[in-house]
Amino acid sequence: MDIIRKLIDDDKLTYKCYDELKRLLISDEKFRKIIEEGYAQNMIRGFSGELWEKIRSQNIRVINNFVDVFIDGANIGYCTVAAKQLSYSLDRCYLCGGILPILKNSKNCLDGSHTWILCEGKIIDTTLMLIIDYQYSSKVGYIEENRYDPNLDPVYTAAKEFTRDPNLRIIPNKKR
Repeated sequence: MDIIRKLIDDDKLTYKCYDELKRLLISDEKFRKIIEEGYAQNMIRGFSGELWEKIRSQNIRVINNFVDVFIDGANIGYCTVAAKQLSYSLDRCYLCGGILPILKNSKNCLDGSHTWILCEGKIIDTTLMLIIDYQYSSKVGYIEENRYDPNLDPVYTAAKEFTRDPNLRIIPNKKR
């Protein structure tokens, strides 16, 4: 499918993090058209090389490398954890919660509840692996119920500092 190749770099096509996006693009024609139109209007794009580098460069306490979460598809069904972890690499962002109806009855999401990042007028969705212009988000179906500024939380701020500190890197960065 042409849109999949436009949204996903060739070297990441086998990453399991894209399984949900691929499933929805193949099974839901209305969703696919919304994504294709958004892409054509430059309102939707896949994760950039810069964002992947931020993912690769994180210090992380529980697993070897944050990028492994995406390679293994562990982001799907765990949007709150994945969004919060990714947000550590971003400046001036919010964690948002609400409903994304297209996810209803998907892995760990019976009612469509969802969490995403809002940063610089863009939604960064760690389940769909898309960056969506906020102005286009209602067309995709996002219903925001709450918005939280995590930078007001001192525990979050300390975790963010740890995550971004290059002097604490224990495992050498491997390009994947």
